[in-house]
Amino acid sequence: MLGLEQDASRVATASLAYPSLTLVAGGLEQLRGEALVVRIANVGRGLSRDAAAELHERVVATLVDGGVCLEGSTDLEGHVSTFWVLRRRGGSVRREALVFHTDGARGFSPWLFRDVLPRDLRRDVRPGTAVHQLLTGWTTSWERCRTGAALESFEASVRALAELRPDVDAHLIGDGFCVWQQ
Repeated sequence: MLGLEQDASRVATASLAYPSLTLVAGGLEQLRGEALVVRIANVGRGLSRDAAAELHERVVATLVDGGVCLEGSTDLEGHVSTFWVLRRRGGSVRREALVFHTDGARGFSPWLFRDVLPRDLRRDVRPGTAVHQLLTGWTTSWERCRTGAALESFEASVRALAELRPDVDAHLIGDGFCVWQQ
């Protein structure tokens, strides 16, 4: 496993705290088509839709065939996140899923995910779009089955949503994950 970080001071600090990790100051140029999994968090947040697509192409090019890139965003504390599952097949990028995660620390509502959607989806949350339909349907499920506890409400709403939508995978809900197949 290789950790990449643009800020050399962060690499130095993290290397002291986690000596078993291999951390390198720099960017994607450090990778040479040999990675199996690459995780990128909060890198694409400030990018345009086109620049986010270019980032996906550049990262996936660093993977072995069949390798996976997890690209997405989190809130400041890491309590709520979403990320694309991108797979390299031949020379192309294939989006397999969008993964939603919460640890319940901020409570729960499906709309908590709106601000941490990957850059290319964030502006698409408007009526008539697939992501808006997902969040709206999820909210309806959540309102029907929510309890006082955030994670219980999350789990119950994902189960209810998965019964209505075959593109929603609920098998990781016990760990706070919901997978939307693309």
